[in-house]
Amino acid sequence: MPVTQTKCIACGTDLPVPIISNAGQLCNTCRNQGLFRKKIIITGITRMNSGNVCVSGIDPQTWNFVRPVFPTGLDRDFLMHGTTQVVNHFNLVEIEFRRYRPDQTFHTEDWIINENFAPRFIRHLTNEEILRVVNRMAITNLNNAIERQDKSLFIVKAQSIGRIWHEQYEKFKVRINFVDWEGNLYERVPVTDLLTLAFVRYQISIRNMNYSAQIVRNFNNNPNRYVRIGLTRAWQGQHWKQVTALITIPDLFDGNSFSHFENQLGGQV
Repeated sequence: MPVTQTKCIACGTDLPVPIISNAGQLCNTCRNQGLFRKKIIITGITRMNSGNVCVSGIDPQTWNFVRPVFPTGLDRDFLMHGTTQVVNHFNLVEIEFRRYRPDQTFHTEDWIINENFAPRFIRHLTNEEILRVVNRMAITNLNNAIERQDKSLFIVKAQSIGRIWHEQYEKFKVRINFVDWEGNLYERVPVTDLLTLAFVRYQISIRNMNYSAQIVRNFNNNPNRYVRIGLTRAWQGQHWKQVTALITIPDLFDGNSFSHFENQLGGQV
């Protein structure tokens, strides 16, 4: 379902002529530009294969989602400055990009990073700022949003989480059932959010097997509750839903990062 692009994906200025395309479009100035240095509000840090991570966030200049990518994948060093995790949820971080590289459907948010520029921490957003950001970006019906095929990242205003649980197969996994604001039920959705994975595994390590009821209660009792969803690349003919963050204001995890819980565990999830 192609959409009409009226603004430059990089700088937000009006395009001289609207273009029908799922992928974003660059204005002439940005098309001829070299490196792009952007400030990104981080909203997703997820587990990938081989110890790599996927990072994504929001460009507050254009209010588009941005996914920094690198051909060989992003390793965890990309997130860190020494022992400090600078790429963290709702941190404003400066990242340098080489070019915009979208897919024509769904994964239209991809930008190739300049691997020679380390992400630079600017500041952490206040709760009031976070609430304004998520309310501006939130959708209420995930199924309808996916039908457009023009993005793969969504912040979904949620009615509730019904259940969260862990599984152990070839690797540790967590799944969630949740209901979006318009009442659509999504079941057995895998969680790739590193923070949720690390938190759950830490709870298990301290023998808190009541963690599921605690997360469900704390999430559902919060008036500001959102489930961040990412779609996979095409696999077996589908783009599969994944939970890439649980967002509440105040924070469900008391402001802790995934690296905080991994340090408690003594290893990666």
